Amino acid sequence: MKKYLSVFLLIGLLLGCSSTPVKRQDFLLSSERVEIKASSAPKFGVLQVAELRANRPYNTQSLIYRESAQRFVLDPHNGFLAAPAQQISAETRDRLARSGLFSGVLPQGSTLAAQWRLEGELQTFYIDVTQPAKPAVTLEIRYALLADDSATPQLFMLSKTVPILDASPEQAVIGFNRGLNAILLQLESSLLAVKPL
Repeated sequence: MKKYLSVFLLIGLLLGCSSTPVKRQDFLLSSERVEIKASSAPKFGVLQVAELRANRPYNTQSLIYRESAQRFVLDPHNGFLAAPAQQISAETRDRLARSGLFSGVLPQGSTLAAQWRLEGELQTFYIDVTQPAKPAVTLEIRYALLADDSATPQLFMLSKTVPILDASPEQAVIGFNRGLNAILLQLESSLLAVKPL
């Protein structure tokens, strides 16, 4: 009898260990500018956009869930193809290049001269499930605009919380895209208030 029990336990263990692992899902951020840029001359000269920085825990590719004021959880099965800060940097450059505000927009490391430099830091980027019936995503980015002849940057703290239907990865990414679009619109509006050189 012990022999049969041992065999059944061994078979159960082997079958349990050979179950199919959960497949990872990866997403990309995007923000679409639906407005058509003005045909007037650019307000500013050339802008160089530096890569956004992100401190832990927001420098990961995994989705981050906020379960309480103190508890944050990384999702090991769902995330982004590239770190959100890297994707937001590319989206920022693309949005500002299409905005018509600058005569040109350059990436970090470009050897061309730029009269303006934009830096930023991703300060908050998570899915808030502290109220399970009302999930939301929260983004917060601090941008700093510096003219080449100025020692004092102009700071813009931009944030957006977007309610989502549920806390699924797909809904979260839809919310992040909406939030990023709103933040980039806020950035454009903030830059319109800046005095040109």
